[in-house]
Amino acid sequence: MGKAELEPDFGEGLLEGLREAVAWKKGEVALQTVNLDPMPPERIRAIRKRVARSAREFERRFGIPAATLNNWEQGRRAPDPAARALLRVIEREPEAVERALAAG
Repeated sequence: MGKAELEPDFGEGLLEGLREAVAWKKGEVALQTVNLDPMPPERIRAIRKRVARSAREFERRFGIPAATLNNWEQGRRAPDPAARALLRVIEREPEAVERALAAG
């Protein structure tokens, strides 16, 4: 399949997406949403306390800056999806994360 054969499908898909966005903006359609686990500050604090005595120790073990962790624990900032995934792994298998980081 050549490049020329893909372009009409791409263009039509792009136009369809734009039409859907305009319809959503006008309130004519509701778009599907996905709610991700927001990882509340209390859970982040509990993870940290379970695996480290301090934010500095957590930083040393897992490479997440203490200031960043403090902002998450205080609710001033929220971890992005990749950070939430890392926190989940740390929550379940902290030693595995340390091994992976040490092998780097």
